[in-house]
Amino acid sequence: MSGGLGGWRLALRIGQREARRAKWRSLLVIMMIALPVAGVTAIAVTYKTYDVNTVEGLDRRLGTEAAARVEAQSPARVRQGIDPDQASQWLDETGTEPLDAAGLRAVVGDRPVLSVDDYGLDVRTDKGVAWASGLRTDLTDPLAAGLTRLTDGRLPQGPDEVVVNAALAARGPGLGKELRFRNGGSEEARKVVGIVESASVRNEPFVAGAGLPDPGFVTTATWLVGGAPVSWGDVEKLNAKGAFVLSRSVVEDPSAAALAADRELGSMERAPDASETVVVVLIVVMVLLEVVLLAGPAFAVAARRQARDLALIAASGGTARQARRAVLGMAIVIGAVAAAVGAVLGIGLARLLQPLAQDQVAAWFGPFEVPWLQILAIAVIGFAAAICAAIVPAWIASRQNVVGVLSGRRSESRPSRHSPVIGLVLVLAGVVSSVFGTRGAYDGIPIALGVLLCVAGVLFILPVLVSMAARFSARMPLVIRFATRDADRHRTRTVPAAGAIAVTVVGAVALGIAFGSDQEQNQETYLPSFAYGDAAVQLDSGAVSAENTDATAWEGVSAQVAKEIPKATIVPVAAAVFHDPETFFTIRTGDGAEVAPGSSNGTFGEMLVAGADGTLPPAVTRVLGDADVAAAEKTVRAGGAVVFTDGEEPSSKDARLDVRKWDEETESEKEQASVTVPATYLHVEDAYAPAYAVVSPDVAKKLGAEPQVSGLYVQDARITPAAEQDLDEALAAGQVPTSITVERGFQQDDKAVIVWLLLITLAAVLMIGGALTATYLALNDARPDLATLSAVGAPTRTRRGVAAAYALVIALLGAIPGALIGFVPGIAVSFPLTAEGWPERDSVASHYLEVPWDLVGIVVVGLPLLIALIVAVTTRSRLPMVARVE
Repeated sequence: MSGGLGGWRLALRIGQREARRAKWRSLLVIMMIALPVAGVTAIAVTYKTYDVNTVEGLDRRLGTEAAARVEAQSPARVRQGIDPDQASQWLDETGTEPLDAAGLRAVVGDRPVLSVDDYGLDVRTDKGVAWASGLRTDLTDPLAAGLTRLTDGRLPQGPDEVVVNAALAARGPGLGKELRFRNGGSEEARKVVGIVESASVRNEPFVAGAGLPDPGFVTTATWLVGGAPVSWGDVEKLNAKGAFVLSRSVVEDPSAAALAADRELGSMERAPDASETVVVVLIVVMVLLEVVLLAGPAFAVAARRQARDLALIAASGGTARQARRAVLGMAIVIGAVAAAVGAVLGIGLARLLQPLAQDQVAAWFGPFEVPWLQILAIAVIGFAAAICAAIVPAWIASRQNVVGVLSGRRSESRPSRHSPVIGLVLVLAGVVSSVFGTRGAYDGIPIALGVLLCVAGVLFILPVLVSMAARFSARMPLVIRFATRDADRHRTRTVPAAGAIAVTVVGAVALGIAFGSDQEQNQETYLPSFAYGDAAVQLDSGAVSAENTDATAWEGVSAQVAKEIPKATIVPVAAAVFHDPETFFTIRTGDGAEVAPGSSNGTFGEMLVAGADGTLPPAVTRVLGDADVAAAEKTVRAGGAVVFTDGEEPSSKDARLDVRKWDEETESEKEQASVTVPATYLHVEDAYAPAYAVVSPDVAKKLGAEPQVSGLYVQDARITPAAEQDLDEALAAGQVPTSITVERGFQQDDKAVIVWLLLITLAAVLMIGGALTATYLALNDARPDLATLSAVGAPTRTRRGVAAAYALVIALLGAIPGALIGFVPGIAVSFPLTAEGWPERDSVASHYLEVPWDLVGIVVVGLPLLIALIVAVTTRSRLPMVARVE
């Protein structure tokens, strides 16, 4: 064996022996490397299992027996790749009718064909009416096998029977009962004969059967085709007739022509976003750096424990290279074990947590799948992190003073004078790069580069900060002096530990600022539909029109709402209803200038009608000040109009209301009616305008409109979201299908709360783990010093105080500079994140910045104190006597 390989074999033997001698320390290092590897592995395996490709999803879309699925889209020629959902293209019109069943058989021949329709419909539940996903097909046909899985009961045998899934059965009606469908103004009933699991729908209500009611609109004609495989030639023929085809044989064994078409059409898809790649690379680098910094102190302590052995090797003629290899040999052994353990642990963790992960998503997971190449890459990165973590300790061990080590003296050189200068230059460069990135240049690459530069700068500055902490602790209690000075003497152990905490805090603060700024923008730009705490009841979209809903029907709806919200004030709101739905109106000033209408949600209509006495509806008065209400009511009583507009209010005192209709013959707008009236122009601040305009009943009739009740305004609708959902379903099931919306102001999304908690949890875990690891390694390294203190009469609680001081010093040395540096990328990211928002208004700033001081306080003050408390409670006070000089 060559000398090089032989040297490495000896180094590996020494590393293996040292790892066995210090089992607990080795286990600690293995866990620090293996846990990140396991976490990333679990995420990779879970995502791969969740990501169902075309081959894995064939049975969900075709069932288990069908050879192809054909969808007749339009009378236009189309092109597609292997999977039309992933690669397709529309071509020119053919001038023929869309493909029908006869045209399908003309291409594929005389083979089994089953019609399937997927559409949504309204079903009556025990609490009211809910939307359900429907599958209209004959489930007893062999071609339908695999589309559903029967769990209870039986499949439908006739058009008056259906099956439902567990989500719909839980809302009622269940097995053996009658399920009613709302179809326009009438209802149809079917008997529930079975409970199934849908291959495509998981958590949403689902109903299937051959006798589902007609949807009332044109659906895409879709067939499952059985028999022999459908070739790529058949696919191209059906494409020429305007149909997309998913063929089982083409997907499982594509021809050269199919692959060529798939590549050509697939290349037309959107190219990967460069900024996404930058973010992924940044995350990988930061995680790698975190692992290196966490494992670095452990290897530094191990190198110090090996110092005497390495000094003996040097005294016997060993070279610096052999000393470095001895330390790196242990890193190779531990890194290989940690990478293997992490990969196996991650795969097992993913398998164990798959049911929990499945409950969090609406789509079915695919078969459990392990991406071996990705797992290998993750393990290699973990192994490389272990090697990188040992490079600096190995280099320092190869340059130690042999005589000093053999005589029992331990010392470390002062930090380089160039180190803080380099660090400040890197931080300044990172700030400049981040500022440049706020302009949106290069897809966020400058911001990502700025983060790395700032973090690198902190690592260069930390040695000086450690020395400054030791110098300024001269007048502090003994335990603080001991901890800071020991940290200064062993900077190779202290700096990586504090650096790991700093990296964690940089990420937490930066993400916290970015996330907080985004939430601040969402809150500031949120426009309430009406006054906070109020609600609106309006007709369901497409159910019936306000024109066909009389006052008696609305009285019934009002009584139903009053029963559920007894303390609320319920007022009908009237709108101007035009008999011709194709008409529309415009508003101009008296001098002919067109008025930009205010941002209206159209809850009750575009033009509201005041009462006969000129009283404005509460939907208007609740969002206006008293002065505006008085002026508006005065204008309406005088036969005028109240016009809501964006921007500056026109100086004109009149408004011209024009009702127009598009004329197909002349291809131009044709005026139907026009009236000029006195006007009061108003601009609603921080809310949607209740409508475009409010007029009196007489003005509405002059325009050819009829005042009709279009909804109910509910004042002080103080109900819980759960009660609102129950009332909403009950209103949808009424004779007049309506829905209720309660204005609660800006509501933070549950996902936002989860992200916030994850940020704090992740920061806490990494900070506590890193600080505890570094503290216990330091205590293990300082046993001779602590034994000396005990020998000269120090109280037994001194070791506990020193341990707590160690933890506090390391945590603060990492948290304070990390928080300061974290402001740089956090503020930089907030610019591109919040610069664009909808709606854009002149009264609102174009950039939002929100610093989460609670998060900063937790990571800078709270967590260091918590870490010190944990260490103080878990550290033994007494320590067995050891020799001072080893």
